[in-house]
Amino acid sequence: MTVYFPLTCYPKDGDQPLSSTDVTAVGAGAWGELLGMAPEQLADVYPLTQQHAERVRQLTGIRLDLERYDYFLEPEEDPSL
Repeated sequence: MTVYFPLTCYPKDGDQPLSSTDVTAVGAGAWGELLGMAPEQLADVYPLTQQHAERVRQLTGIRLDLERYDYFLEPEEDPSL
C-alpha cells in the first residue's frame, strides 16, 4: 500500500480546509519520527503543534502560522492505486 501525506491547513474557527499540500516526498520515516511512532502506524489525522513547527519547516519549507490556523498531517491511501 502506498500512503499519500497531505498537510492540511484549516482556519481556527472553521472546519473547511483552506489548503492542502502534498508532503509525501518527505517520507513516512520522517513523519513517523516527528510524531513519535513507527511509519507503518501513520493511519490517522495528526494535529501539528508548536513543538512540530520548526521540524515541519525544515522538512517542507512550510512555516506554520499557528496563531491563525490549525494544521494537520492527514495520511491516506494513495487514491491513484
